[in-house]
Amino acid sequence: MRIVGGRLGHACSFPDVSPDSSAEEYQSREERLEVARAYRERRGRELRELAASGIEGDAEIEAAGEFSTVPTEALAAVPGVGMLMLPFARRKARKTGLAPKLLLAIADGRLHALGLKPTDMRRDRDDATPIASWPLEEVSAERAGRAFMRDRVLLRVPDREEPINLYAPTLITNPWSAEIVRLLGGEAPEPMDLTA
Repeated sequence: MRIVGGRLGHACSFPDVSPDSSAEEYQSREERLEVARAYRERRGRELRELAASGIEGDAEIEAAGEFSTVPTEALAAVPGVGMLMLPFARRKARKTGLAPKLLLAIADGRLHALGLKPTDMRRDRDDATPIASWPLEEVSAERAGRAFMRDRVLLRVPDREEPINLYAPTLITNPWSAEIVRLLGGEAPEPMDLTA
């Protein structure tokens, strides 16, 4: 705690930033929207390129989004026992035959499930390996509520009686996974309008 602007309160360690500062002092709304547009475009391109690297041939990737089969954040949020439950959840997720981290991609009339594994110690790059592929007309997805910081998605595929439980970063702020859900017939929020 230190005195900032005549009041006692928490202040950032940077002397030119105080609790009363606003983002407008540093970046205009248009500049923030431009940063968001660039990120959305770059991340979408990265996901499509990652999907293309895991699908044989020169398939045109229509959409790609990240999902997981393990509700990691939801379990970690349970005080005390949450982290102890995580290995059991991972074991249960492995029984689905899918990787804990998934990239779902739509290409050439099929839904491709690709397993994601980190390629280096920093874990900032992934390798995509094919796990399964289904005809698009035989697959559906639906949003099934929230699991703490993630949206739960039920994926129905032809070779399983029960739907596969998937978890995605919040679909309202994740236009890539939301697009996959929409293209598979489910309801998901449209991406935020980033026009000025």
